[in-house]
Amino acid sequence: MFLYSTLINNSYSIEMKKTYLSMSLLTVLILSSAIVIIYDVKSKFTVNQTDFPDLSPKVQIREDYTFLWEEFEHAPGDQQGDDSVVFGSSFGPYHNYSELVNKLKSLNTTFPEIIEVFTIGKTYFGREIYCVLITNESIRLPKTEVLIVGQHHAQEQINVENALYFIDKVVSEFFSSSTTIQHLLNTKAIYMIPSLNIDGAELMSQNPWQRKIARPIDEDGDGIEDEFELQDVNKDGYIDRISDGSHIFVGHEGIDLDGDGRIGNDKPGGVDPNRNYAYQFGKQPGASDNLSAWNYHGPYAFSENCTARFRDFVLQRNFITAVSLHSGMDYTMILGPSTLEGGLLRGEDKDLYINTGTKLQELTGFSLEIEEGVYPLSGVWDDWMYSNGTLLAFTFETYGNPSMYNAIFNATTGNYHHRGVWDYCNPPGDKVIENCVQTFPGLLFMVEEAPYLSIQTNAIREGEKLLIHIDISNPSSYIRTNCSLVLNWTASQSVGITPLDSIRTLSLNELNAKSNQEIVIGFTIDQPNYNLGLKLCVSGSKVGTILSEYTFNPSQVTTKSTVSIPYFALLGFLVFVLIKKYD
Repeated sequence: MFLYSTLINNSYSIEMKKTYLSMSLLTVLILSSAIVIIYDVKSKFTVNQTDFPDLSPKVQIREDYTFLWEEFEHAPGDQQGDDSVVFGSSFGPYHNYSELVNKLKSLNTTFPEIIEVFTIGKTYFGREIYCVLITNESIRLPKTEVLIVGQHHAQEQINVENALYFIDKVVSEFFSSSTTIQHLLNTKAIYMIPSLNIDGAELMSQNPWQRKIARPIDEDGDGIEDEFELQDVNKDGYIDRISDGSHIFVGHEGIDLDGDGRIGNDKPGGVDPNRNYAYQFGKQPGASDNLSAWNYHGPYAFSENCTARFRDFVLQRNFITAVSLHSGMDYTMILGPSTLEGGLLRGEDKDLYINTGTKLQELTGFSLEIEEGVYPLSGVWDDWMYSNGTLLAFTFETYGNPSMYNAIFNATTGNYHHRGVWDYCNPPGDKVIENCVQTFPGLLFMVEEAPYLSIQTNAIREGEKLLIHIDISNPSSYIRTNCSLVLNWTASQSVGITPLDSIRTLSLNELNAKSNQEIVIGFTIDQPNYNLGLKLCVSGSKVGTILSEYTFNPSQVTTKSTVSIPYFALLGFLVFVLIKKYD
């Protein structure tokens, strides 16, 4: 009222009227601008689909399940002798095959929401090779796939426990409402094979030196396969490996059953599964064509049941990261592919392996050994995995204690008696969980860093157009998606709306770590009461597929103001005209 009375009061000068009028119009302009801006911000309703809904578990951890750390709570310490010989076929606190199977079945029964147990095939002696799938089963969208495999080598029993601890820890954290693990299982499918060389592992109570698989081979060419001559004759808990004064193998402790003067020169089994893969199969160094050699590669690539069934399984999946668990080195370490001189890593991947390997070293305390020629091998698992498209394939050597491996000289015979191979490869029972705890962060990191596709959308209306902004991102901190991506989309249940472009498949670029790409799909709005059902499918050969369906309606779509600029221009013009009028 004051402003109005001021404007009509003839006692005020024209200049005063002009001033007050300008101020009033300016006030209107500012207030209007603020209202439009606030409305524009508040009206930006974003149809923002997060990766997955919050699916916190509705049940508590089952009391009738015994976790690994509970199983080992009262495990005995070091035994005098090789533990597998002392404990016999039970393996003491470690899991033999029957115990492993029972635990996996218990996991499957107790935690069906996130655990699925299946077999990838059978060993030479007909034992099932079990695989555990760990993922949130309520979310059926395809997910990024990660692989962990244990016990290529029979005597490396700690790796079975490393695998079981990982499963149990993830299960425990999931049902304890760990948001990290829940998100992990919402977006990833973790495939775990605790023991690949099952037949060989079952022989360790008879032969703690058992490294290779158990398919019979006539190593000494006497027409008899697998002479079980090894025995703990003096009952000291060891089965000695004997070499002469030059450390050349001459036999084992045991009984000469075939009368050839040598004991244990035709031990059970004969092929090293981690020299039996197709990439650079049979090349030297790192493998041998000698049937009795500890690293005999076999007659041809994938000649063995366990490696052939593993190959078939891997080729049906899309693993982007993978780990093989080993032990029995002089120290813990992390190995990558391309260890043969000359290497096979593609240029940009060298930095990737160094960067991720350095982080793994920080998390586990394991030494990083991925330089070319440091540990030259051929026909090995990680080279084959990488050559078949798995971007990041590491070998974890999780334990080694060379101080437990002894060579005792016998002055009477002039021979050396080597012993302690189990303790070299495996910690005593009361140290198993400690080793598993050390290994776990590295395995978890490999799962976490496997890229998955995150997709978010914004629907914006501009006049008679509807624009769907699709943001596809790779949240990994280290790893690219390892492939070009393809976006397929279909419009279903569409009423009153027409696509601006007939193209339904778009090729996207490879996504680097912490990167994203935005795509816009446009439609014209033909009817005021339109609706649109939109199905999006983003795929890549090694990142899984995100399949999402979105339904938009006018109340959910941001209306981008098309009158804001003309409105401001009109107000400015009015101010100009009024001022000129009073001039």
